[in-house]
Amino acid sequence: MKRHRDARSGFEAGKRQGYARGYEEGYRKGAADGSSQFRLPMTGTSIIIPTCNKVNYLKECIESVHTYTPQPYELIIIDNASTDGTDRYLHSLRGVRYRINASNLGFAGAVNQGMMMARGETLLILNNDSVVTEGWLANLLHCLHASPDHGIVGPMTNYISGDQLLEVGYGSMPEMQAFARSYNRPDPAAWQMTGRLTGFCMLMRRETFEQLGYFDEGFEIGNCEDDDYGLRLRLLGRQLIIARDTFIHHYGSVSMKALDGKFDEVYGNNLRYYSEKWSDPHGMLGLDWQIGEARWRTTDLYPTCIIVQGSDPTLYWVEGGHRYQIDEGGGGACRDRAVRVSRVDLASWPMGGVFTSQEVEHRQAMLRAAAQEGQLREGILAQTPHGLCQYREGLWRRFLNDRALACWRLAEQEISRSLAVDRAPQGPPIIAPPTIHSGEI
Repeated sequence: MKRHRDARSGFEAGKRQGYARGYEEGYRKGAADGSSQFRLPMTGTSIIIPTCNKVNYLKECIESVHTYTPQPYELIIIDNASTDGTDRYLHSLRGVRYRINASNLGFAGAVNQGMMMARGETLLILNNDSVVTEGWLANLLHCLHASPDHGIVGPMTNYISGDQLLEVGYGSMPEMQAFARSYNRPDPAAWQMTGRLTGFCMLMRRETFEQLGYFDEGFEIGNCEDDDYGLRLRLLGRQLIIARDTFIHHYGSVSMKALDGKFDEVYGNNLRYYSEKWSDPHGMLGLDWQIGEARWRTTDLYPTCIIVQGSDPTLYWVEGGHRYQIDEGGGGACRDRAVRVSRVDLASWPMGGVFTSQEVEHRQAMLRAAAQEGQLREGILAQTPHGLCQYREGLWRRFLNDRALACWRLAEQEISRSLAVDRAPQGPPIIAPPTIHSGEI
């Protein structure tokens, strides 16, 4: 009997060990397979829906996407710490990728996380309180791909500010869908170039995202970040287009209305942030340096001779359009001068080798000496009739404002006041980088 119990006990122990070993091996294999698939490109559109509470609106939005989108797509839902059961709803879905945040990262932070996860050849941002319609994505894709100058396109809707607003008379969702079926007839003559697209529905190519980068997370919760993103696109020489042959329904400002008395405070803070960042956006757009350039990137509007880092601790020295990894093994004080940039911006600078921290400090010392002696050198700062400028690749580049100078940690760099730069050719301005809070971005 004892031998029987021992055998039975040994069998059970072996079974548990085998199960545990198989589970661990299976988990590792599944994680590895999932990781390898995560970055594989997808022929289709990544539809990114940021959400915060209002789960019933989210359900209606997702159901409309499934019903009226025959084109290939993936759904990516980013939940900003909802407390109304949105997490349970997301767990119940199949074939949808999602992320549930422990805190509210705002519209920009959620969109950025979705962009990081996206695998599509086109990316579309869609508000959770939108209801899409028959032919919506086909029409938007037609408009986007009609010209390489079309950077971001958006539809018409019933509830919005600006030129995308369409007066409608329907009184129910069935009536809305019937109206949209008759309205959504492809018509290139109806496309309209605009100075502003609202962020409730924005479609772009992956290539545009890689040139433009992420949304600025310095904007609180919501409002103005879409204006900022559209302005940055136009500075790169691309166009914002309203597809006036496309209509989707928008309940409108559902998440922002939930702020109640805080709305005015949030909106005021975002307006101040936008103003401090851009100073004179319309004046910048009047410059002619971006005309005819098809391959501008945001990093072309950044300075040279700077220290940057991405989402990991690795530091880089940027000069001559390349980045050089900084080997800190020999000491130095590079880290406290590093500026945080996104991984997309970081990848825009090709790798150029490795510098020691001493080499970086030597280059910075050479810049200080050149400024003191009035010698022209790549990266030197000088006071010009156009404002404070930096010399880069034969051109003087004006810092847009004091904030741009401070963001790049160049405010304490020596400034030359003796260089004759009155008639030197002017290049693109230097702008501040977007603020990034999300760790992986």
